[in-house]
Amino acid sequence: MPIRSKVIIGKLRDTLRDIADVLHSSRGKDILIFLLFLCVSYVFWLIMALNDNTQRELHVPLKISDQPKDLTFISDVPATVQVSVRDRGSSLFSYTWGGMPAMTIPFKELMRNEDANRLLFSEQEMAVRVRSLFGASAQILSVHPDSLSLIYTEQPGRRVKVVPDIDASPSWKCVIAGPITVEPDSVTVYSVPQMASRIRQASTIQVSYNDLTETFTAEVRLKSVAGTRMEPDRVRVTVPVEPLIAKQRTVALTLAGAPSKASVVLFPSRVDVTYLVPMSMYNNEVGNITVVADYSKRSVATAKIPVYVGSAPDVCNSLSLAVDSVDYLLEQKQANVSEP
Repeated sequence: MPIRSKVIIGKLRDTLRDIADVLHSSRGKDILIFLLFLCVSYVFWLIMALNDNTQRELHVPLKISDQPKDLTFISDVPATVQVSVRDRGSSLFSYTWGGMPAMTIPFKELMRNEDANRLLFSEQEMAVRVRSLFGASAQILSVHPDSLSLIYTEQPGRRVKVVPDIDASPSWKCVIAGPITVEPDSVTVYSVPQMASRIRQASTIQVSYNDLTETFTAEVRLKSVAGTRMEPDRVRVTVPVEPLIAKQRTVALTLAGAPSKASVVLFPSRVDVTYLVPMSMYNNEVGNITVVADYSKRSVATAKIPVYVGSAPDVCNSLSLAVDSVDYLLEQKQANVSEP
């Protein structure tokens, strides 16, 4: 046996020996007698408390049995019924720790209102059903909900497309790198007959995400519509985000507003353009970039023509030019002289 284990066992034996010595002393016997009376007192207090009337808030599980397969509840069926009850402590103790029995309502006991597509369970019927769970000695103080009014439909569900209502913006060094997607892209909609022809698509609730630095995924609830039920009622929304990387190319100038009787020679005729593209497109050809030199906006004082970006693909961001103007030279065109 290792030396360390022997030391620990030795210390444990010494501790137990010290405790035994204390308990066998007169002081130890006094402590034992005090603890014994304390336990007896607690038992008497518990017995008295269990025999006294007390009030508790209990959550009774609610179930509807024998539901037809071709019927779908549009309303959410409450998972529990909150009951405020006053009874002997022993009875309430059994409900709290022994398990609360479920309140099961057979489907055939629900009263059907076909004009409003509702199934009803009255306040009186609910009170009778709750009282049957707790017995005659219990005093029912309140029940919530005190009745049921459930919208239903017997029409089959229809698949509709989900449209994201998301406002997403990236940080200044990133870009939204594609369409916002949802998973699943369609859901099943159950509706009352009046709403069947109106629901053509489902939409998420409006949500904003700002300063995104990477691809972002979140679970978003679908926007509720009265008289309908959507399954599932949540979708996963993905916002693709990519970092931007600087890229440069040399572009030939395009002359605009040139005079008809002279040729304009630009110095230089090509300029460098710097721009940002998503990382995944850095090695791809992004398309044509045009840089315009507008002769009509030339400066007589500096003898220069301003240049600016005329057009660029949408994937190019934050375009900038190495120069903001270029020199130019006019060459007069010679008129054609016809021979006699």
